[in-house]
Amino acid sequence: MRLDEIFDNRALSLDSALAIKEGNRCWSYAELLARSEEFSDGLISLGIKKGHRVALMVPNSGAFVMSFFGILRLGAVVAPFNPHFQEQELRFYLEDTSASALVVSEETVSRTKEVLKKINNPPALIEVFSDGTFSIHLQGEVRAAVSVDDSDLPILHQYTSGSTGTPKRVIRTHKKLIRELESLSGIFKLSESDKFLGAAPFSHVNGLVRTMLTSMFIGGTLFPVKDFNRREVLNLITQEKISYFGAVPYMYIILAATPLRGNINLTSLRTAFSSSAPLLSKDNRAFADKYGVFVRQLYGSTETGTISVNTDPDVERSLESVGLPLDGIHIEIIDEEGHVLPVGRQGEVAISSPTAITSYENNPEANASSFQKGYYLSGDLGFKDENGYLTLTGRKKFLINRGGYEVNPFEVEMAVLAYPKVKEVAVLGAPTSHGDQAIRCVIVTEGPCKEEEIVEHCRPRIADYKIPSIIEFVRELPKSATGKTLRAKLD
Repeated sequence: MRLDEIFDNRALSLDSALAIKEGNRCWSYAELLARSEEFSDGLISLGIKKGHRVALMVPNSGAFVMSFFGILRLGAVVAPFNPHFQEQELRFYLEDTSASALVVSEETVSRTKEVLKKINNPPALIEVFSDGTFSIHLQGEVRAAVSVDDSDLPILHQYTSGSTGTPKRVIRTHKKLIRELESLSGIFKLSESDKFLGAAPFSHVNGLVRTMLTSMFIGGTLFPVKDFNRREVLNLITQEKISYFGAVPYMYIILAATPLRGNINLTSLRTAFSSSAPLLSKDNRAFADKYGVFVRQLYGSTETGTISVNTDPDVERSLESVGLPLDGIHIEIIDEEGHVLPVGRQGEVAISSPTAITSYENNPEANASSFQKGYYLSGDLGFKDENGYLTLTGRKKFLINRGGYEVNPFEVEMAVLAYPKVKEVAVLGAPTSHGDQAIRCVIVTEGPCKEEEIVEHCRPRIADYKIPSIIEFVRELPKSATGKTLRAKLD
């Protein structure tokens, strides 16, 4: 069975039950299904069918959910785009995805139109509104549908950044995603009575799969949060008695540092987990000291889906652990030669999982280095204790972890180099006190230049979380004999 069929059947059986609540707007399952079917009809009128790819660049909302299942119903593939994408990113990903349509919200339609004017044979442009209605602004070019396997139909077209500078394409299927959702529902003991806070972005695997899709899969109620506002989130959890909150570390850190106003009570949170980056013990304890709830660590990736969750009954004793692997998933810790390491030894985390992809799309070089002997080599470093609990200790791959987002340094460098005063640039991660990394930019200029100039130049070109927060000007970058920048010497 496909995921859209599961959703349709769930919506028909739940009918008038509350599916989504955002502000004063309530969506019953019946209305969500009806709006989604209307959206499917709109896509059909554009010639969208099975095998086509549709880019979805809409913030967390009922409109996102409606559009997502409307696309799936046709057998098409969803390519979630971050709503903060600017021209450079949008042009690249539209071309690389070969999208036949781009779905956007009211907030981004104007600037998106300007970008599409600069693209030869642009995709169709569809604007969705908060009430679930939509408008087709551009008919666009319907590209040739990709040949698909009906027995394992693709569902998601996502990207994970690579150290080579080229984002790697990840295609996940209905079969693998459904298995992951079944595992999540079981391990968290979810039911239709659960209330899900959708604060992590739906454009990212964490918010998309572990919150939005999980809530619809189980038939619970989803409370989407378009922009993370700490007081609104605290009030929402308190007033609606939210039971499920999946977030990234910085959200818990911000909430822990928020001075309390009014009667805030988060004890309704039966499930609170953090993923996409390590949540340090000190930050976890700060959150628990204020709200009486410890956060569980969850480990996953775009390539594998959810790998493990810390379900320790006494989670306080194992705050830094990401727990045991889910059923059917096997983890080994290996050295540089691929040999399995004993308990307690640090090495690379290798994962064998029925929910994982087995290759990147059209990337034989990355496939050869990342998929070996039935395992996905994660690039994460960690160790297992005597009970099999996994603890992550760092990253092997050359990426920047900014608040749970993987940032490709070469993408940032491309944006900075477009500034006329910049001659050379190197971008790398700088550790923060919260366990993630800041974007550090080391620049050689043609003349006098200020930090503010670089920041303002980057704003319309790359998403805000990719904009450098540490900017340094130097006379020259350290180079090897072959002219390669020696990044290690910049540390």
